[in-house]
Amino acid sequence: MKREDKKVLADLTRRGRQSLRVIRRAQVLQLVAKGRTAEDAAEAAGVATRTVKYIKERYAEGGLERAIWDAPRGGPKPALNGKQEARIVAMVCGPWPQGEARWSVRLVASEAVARGIAPKVGRETIRLLMRDHELKPWREKNVVHPGTDAGIRESDGEPARSLREALGSSGAGGRSGREAGAVVEGMPGAHPGG
Repeated sequence: MKREDKKVLADLTRRGRQSLRVIRRAQVLQLVAKGRTAEDAAEAAGVATRTVKYIKERYAEGGLERAIWDAPRGGPKPALNGKQEARIVAMVCGPWPQGEARWSVRLVASEAVARGIAPKVGRETIRLLMRDHELKPWREKNVVHPGTDAGIRESDGEPARSLREALGSSGAGGRSGREAGAVVEGMPGAHPGG
């Protein structure tokens, strides 16, 4: 074993800032470097004999890096790429489909497939996407409805005027706070004569 490798192993076991698996492998290599048999090293390190043999083989194949640390694991391919995610987020921020009261996770998943954004997408993928983008489309205030005049309506169907418009262009007529609220008829807590 190289002198540099021995130094790295001593550092790893002394500091103890690695995972238990890495420290055990380092201990096994130290014991083997001191001339211990596989059985003795296994007993001293608290591992199986075949584990010691496996660590020795890995060291012979690729050195210290291969013997101590695991190769990075691949993991599953993401269900959606960035472009698909952006299109789904844009879809959710727009109006929901005709006949629906709101966006739901299930509706977003089915619409994404129906609109050809993704060939297949699960509800959990959509839920995580919406969570990561802090989207809550079931809450009306979080959805943008371009071209619609959603809001409070007058009895004749026209959009309701703002309080300032209702009071006239001068606003509260020089009044402030509670006094201004008293002018509006039917307002709870209104005090006549302000």
